[in-house]
Amino acid sequence: MKIFFSSCSGSNSESIYLAELGRLAGLCTTETMRLVSTPEEADFILIVDIYEADLYGGLRRNRVWQKYPEKSFAYCEGDDPPRFLHGLHSSARRSRSETGRFQSCAYPVHQLYHPNPCPQPSDVAIVPKDLLFSFVGRASHKVRKQLFSMVFPANEVAIKNTTAYDHFHGGNENAEGARRGFWDIAARSKFVLCPSGAGVSSIRLFEMLEAGIAPVIIADDWLLPCGPKWEEFALFVPEREIALVYEKVKAHESEYAQRGRLARKAWEQYFSQDNYWTYLLEAIQTIQKNQKYPESIYARGLPLLVFQEWCRQQLIQAVIRLKRGVRSVISKPAGKRA
Repeated sequence: MKIFFSSCSGSNSESIYLAELGRLAGLCTTETMRLVSTPEEADFILIVDIYEADLYGGLRRNRVWQKYPEKSFAYCEGDDPPRFLHGLHSSARRSRSETGRFQSCAYPVHQLYHPNPCPQPSDVAIVPKDLLFSFVGRASHKVRKQLFSMVFPANEVAIKNTTAYDHFHGGNENAEGARRGFWDIAARSKFVLCPSGAGVSSIRLFEMLEAGIAPVIIADDWLLPCGPKWEEFALFVPEREIALVYEKVKAHESEYAQRGRLARKAWEQYFSQDNYWTYLLEAIQTIQKNQKYPESIYARGLPLLVFQEWCRQQLIQAVIRLKRGVRSVISKPAGKRA
């Protein structure tokens, strides 16, 4: 299998995505992977370093995928991936899946930028499980904000809002302590909530699979990665039923250990370093099989797709400005509003 990488940042030699995905390709045990130096000779092309700045300017200016659209695939671990090119997105949306152009991926490169080393499942397993479930994270989604406002039995549930600080960044002692605290709470939990965050997915989900902890997925629009039998190890709570999360998880309390073991097994089979490229190839083959229209049609329609994306971003910014204005009015004393 011959692969060509093309970075949207302008320099393949400086791409962390290229370096890490290339390293993982070399670990693949099911397929002989060979990196080639030109897109012409490649069996498929992976387009990396896709960022939101300037309406995904790097991706728009990348000529490799526009010349070879059918065998080029995006790889993006960002929270808000573009629709310009079919491919693999960690935050792939179900609402965009009807065309068959997208599949989900995990976060191996993100974990290099923001390491949160996972303890061994054997170490997690021996920790007494005094919590039914827990959640430690930022208020980056409406469901998370609802969680922070809810009242749970304090002896069974741990909910911690880390919006005030970023416990995954930095190398100082406080950050290290926060990371240890994160895993201390997770290890005590029979289940860990994995709601949507800034993107429809969350790196927390893959961390829990690696640690052998059963996840509770609260992400209606997330397109589940193909392959794993998610219903065997994950619980699903619709976002509209978040008020019932305690009762729904409690009903499955006795299953936590078996679900945790199956979660780890799924991580090993699909998302571990040795098998990640096997998963990526299967996901690409799924796109090739299910895509309804040739990718060349979308490549030719790039100006229209860019305009649609611009309109979408303008709408988002307008809503943000409106919410800020409403909060500003509400926060003013009554006399000043008058």
